[in-house]
Amino acid sequence: MTKSPSSLDFSGLSVAERILLAQQLWESVHSQAESEPLSDAQKSELDRRWKAFEAGEMPAANWFEVKQQLLSR
Repeated sequence: MTKSPSSLDFSGLSVAERILLAQQLWESVHSQAESEPLSDAQKSELDRRWKAFEAGEMPAANWFEVKQQLLSR
């Protein structure tokens, strides 16, 4: 039986150990996500969005602008 994340107790781990655990968890998710191919629908949607961006139909902002907007809320 798998435990839910909220039922796991990490209080016995140091901050450094919890950071390492989080990194290892992220790497396991990331490597699996990279190995799963995109579906045709996902590829089509990415192509559609890229074409809209290139045609100037999709607004874009750099990270600095986005961060400023978020911080001003």
